[in-house]
Amino acid sequence: MAAQRASAAQLFFLGRYPESIEAVKAYLTTAEELQLPEEVGAGYNYLSYCYLAMEDLSSALHWSRKAMEVMRGIGNGPDLANAYTGLGNILDELGQRDSAMIYMRKALELHRFMDHPNNHAATLFSAIETLLRSGTRDSVDAYLARAKVLVDRLGEPRPTMNYLNLLGQQELEKGMSLQAVEHLLHADSLAIVLEDHRSRHYINRALALAYAAAGRSKDARERADVADEELMTDLGLEKVRAVAAEQARAQQDKQLATAEAKADALRKGRWLAWSIAGGGVLVALLLAILYRQGRRSTKRLASAQDELLRIEKQREAERIRMNIARDIHDELGGSLSKIALLSDLVQQDAAGSASAERLRSIADHARQVRGSLNDVVWAADPSSDHAGALLQYMADRAHRLLDGTGVELGLDLHADLPDQLLGPSFKRDMALVVKEALNNALKHARPTKVQLRFHIGAGRFELAVADNGQGMGLGALDRGNGLENMRDRVSGHGGSFTIRPGSGGAGTVVEASGPLSV
Repeated sequence: MAAQRASAAQLFFLGRYPESIEAVKAYLTTAEELQLPEEVGAGYNYLSYCYLAMEDLSSALHWSRKAMEVMRGIGNGPDLANAYTGLGNILDELGQRDSAMIYMRKALELHRFMDHPNNHAATLFSAIETLLRSGTRDSVDAYLARAKVLVDRLGEPRPTMNYLNLLGQQELEKGMSLQAVEHLLHADSLAIVLEDHRSRHYINRALALAYAAAGRSKDARERADVADEELMTDLGLEKVRAVAAEQARAQQDKQLATAEAKADALRKGRWLAWSIAGGGVLVALLLAILYRQGRRSTKRLASAQDELLRIEKQREAERIRMNIARDIHDELGGSLSKIALLSDLVQQDAAGSASAERLRSIADHARQVRGSLNDVVWAADPSSDHAGALLQYMADRAHRLLDGTGVELGLDLHADLPDQLLGPSFKRDMALVVKEALNNALKHARPTKVQLRFHIGAGRFELAVADNGQGMGLGALDRGNGLENMRDRVSGHGGSFTIRPGSGGAGTVVEASGPLSV
C-alpha cells in the first residue's frame, strides 16, 4: 500500500494525472480491504488533487468533500490538514477566496503542531497564491517569510522552485521587475530539471510580464512562446480526454448496471414461473396464467433491452460532445491568450502612438472571446451536467463579472441533490439568464450590492437576482431584447419569469422559477 501511494504521488508530480488516478484507485482498494479509514481519506484527497490539476473542479470538489467526511471522523492530523488545503485550493479556483483562506488557515494551524515540513510548505504556497490573487501584498510578504524557513530546511528542488516562483510574482506586483526576472529564471531552471511542464507554463508567463515591465519586449515574446508551448504539452488532448471519458464512463456504467440487473431479474422470473408450472391437475390453468405473465415479462424485457441500447447511444453522444468541447478549447484557447498577451506587449512598445488604442482594443476583445469560449466548452462538457456544477459555474461567473467593480456580491446557492442530472440545454439557458441579469444590473442600475439566489430542489428551481441600484421603469425593461431572451429561455423549460421593483421601490429584482429539465 505504501508503494502504491508513493507511485501515485510520483505520477502526480510528473503531471501524468490520469495514470496517477488509476494508481490512487489501486491504493484505495488496498486501504478499503485493510479497513484503514485514514488511508481511505488520504486516497480521496489524492483524487481531489489530481482532478484539480486537470481543472475538473466538479470532480475535485466531490472527492474533497468525501475526504473531509472521513478525516473529521478520525481527528486532527496531517491528512486532515491536507484535506483543508485541498478544499481551499478548489474554492480559490472557484473565485471564493475568503472561504479558501478560512480552510487554509485551519490547515496551517494544524501544521503548527506537526513536523511535516513538505505538507506545511505546500499549504503555505497555496495560501500565498490565493493572497496574490486577492492583491493583499502585506500578507503575502508575511507568508513568504514563513515559507522561506521551511524551504531552507528542506533544501529540495521542488519547494525551492515554488518559493522562487511566488517570490518573483510578488516582486513583479511591487514593480521590482529585475529582481523578479532573476528569481523566476532560477525557478524555471529547477522546473526544467524536474520536467514540470505545468510549473514552467506559469513561471514563463510571469517571466514574460516581468520582461515586459523591464522594457525587454523581445525576451517577453520569447517567454510567452515558451509558456504557450509548455501549456500545450501539459494539457495534451489525451490527458484531458482521459478524465472526461472516465467521468462519462462511470455515470453510464452505473446506469448500465441498473438496466442489466433489471433485465436479468426479468429473465429469471420468467423461467422460474415456467418451471413451477409442472404436472398436476392445474397445469392448464397455470399455463394460461403464465402465458399472460410471460407476454408481460417479454415486453418488459424488451423495454429493458431498449434502455440498454439508449444508454449506449447516450454514451457515444456524450463522448462526441466532450471531444468537440476539448478540441475547441485546446485549438483556440491558447491562441487567444497569446493574442491578448502579445497585444499588451506591443502596446507598451507603441505607447503614445495612434495604434496603442487599437492594440488595447484587440487585447480586450481577445480576452472577451476567450471568456466566451470557456463558457461554450463548459456548456458542451457532459461532465458538468449536474446541479453542483451549475451552481459552481454561476458562482464563478458572478465573481468574474463583479470583481474589480466595487459592487458587493452576495451568493445564496443551494442544491438538495448536488449530483442530480440536468439537461444540457437547461444548464446553458439558466447560466445565460444569470449572466444577462448580472450584466443588466451593472450596466443600468449602478448598484453597490447585488444578491444572486439560485435554489435547486426536488424537481424545481428558484432564481432571483436583486440589486440596490437606481431601478428602471418596467416599460423600458420590457422593450429590451436581452430581457425578452431571458423570458424565452425560462419559458422554454416551462418556467415563469418576472421583473419587479425591490423592497420599498429601491433597486430591481429579476425572478424565475419552474420545473427542472433533465
